[in-house]
Amino acid sequence: MHRFKYLYSLLFLFVMVLNLHSQTKDEKRMLILKNIYSCNFDSADIRISDYINTYPKEPQGCFLNVLSEWWKINIDRKNVSLDAKLEEKVNKTVDLCDDLLDKNPKDVDALIYKGASLGYKGLAKSLRENWLSAADDGRQALNLLDEALELAPKNKEALLGIGIYNYFAEYIPERYQFLKPLMIIFPKGDKLKGVAQIKDAAENSKIAGYEAKYIIAYFNLQYERNFIESELYSRILYDEFPANPVFEKMLYNCYSGFGKFAEALDGWTKVRNKYLNKVRGYEFEAVLREADYYISLSLLKLNRLDEMELYINECENVSSKIDTDDTSFKVFTILMQGMRNDATGNRGKAVEYYRKVLEMKEYSGSKTEANRFIKGRYTGK
Repeated sequence: MHRFKYLYSLLFLFVMVLNLHSQTKDEKRMLILKNIYSCNFDSADIRISDYINTYPKEPQGCFLNVLSEWWKINIDRKNVSLDAKLEEKVNKTVDLCDDLLDKNPKDVDALIYKGASLGYKGLAKSLRENWLSAADDGRQALNLLDEALELAPKNKEALLGIGIYNYFAEYIPERYQFLKPLMIIFPKGDKLKGVAQIKDAAENSKIAGYEAKYIIAYFNLQYERNFIESELYSRILYDEFPANPVFEKMLYNCYSGFGKFAEALDGWTKVRNKYLNKVRGYEFEAVLREADYYISLSLLKLNRLDEMELYINECENVSSKIDTDDTSFKVFTILMQGMRNDATGNRGKAVEYYRKVLEMKEYSGSKTEANRFIKGRYTGK
């Protein structure tokens, strides 16, 4: 009897040690994630290196390296020099996963993290409008995540990747007609199913929960124009990670989209001040331009036109400096210049701006609006 008690005690201690080891890994991963989403990249990268050294045969560490590099790009999207570093880290993750899959073709973690890494590589290429290469990375990622989900139907990290695919595979052909031929190589998407899968990952994934919340907030803001739901998730993310400029700007964009212009003005003024103080993640001229744009829009809607002049002029100047082509920011800045001049009685100058809009690229009815105000002046009402 004493011998059995001793064996049971040893077994109990063994299980406790295993649990502690597992918790320690989970805690390490969570701390890394929180550093990434707080934009503490130096700290995140040190912790990732330690994680990889401690668990060299596990793909999670290499994938966290990819995620950290992706968020550096997401903070500073115009900096193409970061792309090579991301690709290098993706390749390292893929190589490690391939080694694991050579030993065990059903290694779920290897399938997931190889697929997710290729997904981020494709996402970065889509930012550079390298659509063919992005589609190829996306196709490989989808096949790997499909296989992982088949082996582990309850795995939320794989579910997130499949959910993103389901949403965008239906959305992209609707929104971007020129990409429709590329979608022939992919299975048909399902937006509603995709949303449900991403929300499931947001609520139930340890590793991918934050990313899933970000994706829900992003597509509701940018594509669905569901500002209420986007604000809900943006607020959750911003409250936990107030140093993340992407989360903060999404929240204030929701205010602008929903017509909460006083709240938007207050928020975007904070963003502008962070740019002026060179706070990390806010020090880019693109951030200044974005803040100026939304401050101008808020002041226009609040009919505070004299205050608007400083910001709209700065926005126009910065746009001319950082944009080589017509962008939506650039076009609507010129349109707002016309509206401000119209509302303050400078009709001739206003028409000059409206006619300039007609010579620029079309964005979301910009030319229709310019023609409308050429025919009948903008009064601010």
